[in-house]
Amino acid sequence: MVGPSANEQRPGGPEDRGASRDPDEPVGAAAPAVRLVVVGLGVEALLLVAVALIYVVGTGEGLAASAGLAVGTAVLAVALAALLGGCAVGMARGRPRGRAPALVWQLLQLLVAVQVVLAETSGSSTWWAALGVAALAAVVGLALASGAVTRALPAVRSEDDGTLL
Repeated sequence: MVGPSANEQRPGGPEDRGASRDPDEPVGAAAPAVRLVVVGLGVEALLLVAVALIYVVGTGEGLAASAGLAVGTAVLAVALAALLGGCAVGMARGRPRGRAPALVWQLLQLLVAVQVVLAETSGSSTWWAALGVAALAAVVGLALASGAVTRALPAVRSEDDGTLL
């Protein structure tokens, strides 16, 4: 007989997954790092919805220089909020698929926020908002990249059906 029979278990199969995990360690949404990420993504999603509302109200009051650009920005903000909300819900359910888009978003907003803070020479008060965004992105991004989140949301799950949520 060359290979394992149908009755033999293969190492690394579904039975072995999680065997090296500490039984006292919280998993999924119970892990504190995952809760931090879920709450952070939820805050970011709500802030994006607020930005969209500001753009829509500003357009309605005639404050926008270009109504099309303002409405397009509002639609983009709502789409990003939906993406972040989906990532947060997925991670709250113990599914790892939302980690990559959430981490990419953290990196993008961190880079933009730092650039806004560094380029702030007009004397306006937008630097504090950019600094807050940078701090939130750094905290959520570091938590996403941490080993605690990686262990709590394993890359392969036998019951994972391949959907985001």
